[in-house]
Amino acid sequence: MTRAASGSSHQPDTAAAIREAVGQALESLEGPATAGFLFTSSRHELGTAMAVATGTAPGCEFVACQTAGEFTEAGRTTGGVAVLLTTLDPESFVVEAAAGVRGDPSGVARALTASFAALQTRASRRGAALSTTVLLVDGLAGTGESVVKEVLNGTRLFQQVVGGASGDDGQFKSTEVGSNRFVGADTAAALHTFGRTPWGVGVDHGLSPKTRPMIVTRAKGNVLYEIDKKPAIEAYRAYAQSKGLELTAQNTGSFLIENELGVFFLNELHHARAPVGVGPDGELKLVADIMQGAQVCILDGEPDSMVAACGRAAEGARANLQGAPPAGVLVFDCICRGMILKDGFQREIDAVRKHFPDVPIAGFLTYGEIARFRGKLDGWHNTTTVVVAIPA
Repeated sequence: MTRAASGSSHQPDTAAAIREAVGQALESLEGPATAGFLFTSSRHELGTAMAVATGTAPGCEFVACQTAGEFTEAGRTTGGVAVLLTTLDPESFVVEAAAGVRGDPSGVARALTASFAALQTRASRRGAALSTTVLLVDGLAGTGESVVKEVLNGTRLFQQVVGGASGDDGQFKSTEVGSNRFVGADTAAALHTFGRTPWGVGVDHGLSPKTRPMIVTRAKGNVLYEIDKKPAIEAYRAYAQSKGLELTAQNTGSFLIENELGVFFLNELHHARAPVGVGPDGELKLVADIMQGAQVCILDGEPDSMVAACGRAAEGARANLQGAPPAGVLVFDCICRGMILKDGFQREIDAVRKHFPDVPIAGFLTYGEIARFRGKLDGWHNTTTVVVAIPA
C-alpha cells in the first residue's frame, strides 16, 4: 500500500529549509521514501536543494521545480519549500529529465518517454495497467503545450498527464526544473507510474468572460501580435480603462496575470492563456501557443467562484479514484489565483481538504497547469486548479 507525507519550511537558508521540509515528511512517513515531489521558491537554487533533498532522503527519486508560491495542507509559504514524499513501489515508476524545452520540445519529450515502453512491459507482468505521468516543465519556455502533446505521443492512448509549469515568484525571468540526476533552466522532468488503481484527477477554473468576443488577427507560436487588427495590448488597455485603471509600466504585468485571455471553441469558453510580457510593438508573450483566427476574450475571476471551482476539482479527483482511499494529494494552481485571492488563498487549500481530510497535500503556484485525462482531452491550462489524488 502506498503511503505519503508532506513537509514545508519557511527558513531562508536553502539547506536548512530542505532538511526541515524533507525531515518533516520522513518523520510522518515512518519509513523510507521512494518517490518525491519537491517545490521550492526561486530564492532557493534548485541544484543545491536537490543535493540536500537526496542526501536527506537517500534512495528517493524526486521530480522538482521552482515555483511562484508553494503550499501544503498546513498553509502557503512565501519564499519557502513544500514537499510530498511517497512509498510508490520502485518497480512501478521511472523518472526522467531533459533540457532544451524552448528550442526542441519534441526532442525533450522523446528523452522524457524513452524508458516508458520498458516500464509498461514490467507493469503488464504485474497486472498494473493504469498509468499516469506527472510532468513539470519550464514555465517561461512557451512550448509547454507542445511538450504535453509530444509526451502523449511517446506514452500511450488515453495516458493521464498532470502537472504544472515552474515559476520564479512572479519575476518572469528564469525558472528551474529537475530530477536527482539533472537540474536546470529550459528543462522538463517527468515521473511515469503504473498501478492497478487510477490516480484521481480533477480540474476547474471558475472564470467568466468580461469582454465581448474578439479575434486573434495575428499570432505566431506563443506570441500574440494583434487582436481585432490592433496591437494585442490595446485590448487590455481598453478593458483596464473600463475598470477605471490606466495601465503603466508598474502595473501592466500584474494586470495581465490577474486578467488572463480566454479562448473559445465552438462558442464555448475552452481554456485560458496567461500573458507574461509585452513587446515593443504591443505584442503579448503567452506561456503557450495561440492560434491565429481564434476567438478570445478577457477573463476575470471572483474569489468565491474560484474557491468553488477548486472544490469541484477536488471533488472530481476524489470521484476519479473510483473508491480507492487516497494516500496523498498534489495540487497545481495558477499564479493568478494566488494573486487574486491574496491572503484568502487558504480558502482554496481548505476547499481541497474538505474532500481529502487528514490526507497530506503539497502543491505550488504555476505558470501553467497540465491535466490531460479521460473526459478532458486538452492538456495545457491557465488560471486553473488541477487536483491529483494518489491512491493508497
